[in-house]
Amino acid sequence: MSKKKDRVMRMMEAYAIQSTRCAVCWWRKYRPGRRLELHHIVGRRGVEPHHHRNLLLVCNDCHNGYHSGGQKSLSLGQVLQAKLDEDGEVDLEFLAKLIGRVGLKEDPLPLPEWALKEREDNAKK
Repeated sequence: MSKKKDRVMRMMEAYAIQSTRCAVCWWRKYRPGRRLELHHIVGRRGVEPHHHRNLLLVCNDCHNGYHSGGQKSLSLGQVLQAKLDEDGEVDLEFLAKLIGRVGLKEDPLPLPEWALKEREDNAKK
């Protein structure tokens, strides 16, 4: 493995280790039934696409909802809100630069009702 690839893997692993739940629905890391996955907020392009400012730990249900839609559909704005809730900040300028834009043309948006309901349920477990 190259030094750069090794460094990238360590950065991604460090972010995943420090996170304990899905940023969207709060599914706990070691609870059976779902697996947690790293999501790149604006894809894997740009100078530092694997930087923690572009990563979010989400369960496979929420990850599929973002990429495929359906019953658990999520927009970019809702993912940005989850990032803000989870990390306390969202660097819109950094994310926009990753995809060669001045701005993202989307700000954090309120999470959908299903996500808020799951958060409430998962907070008790």
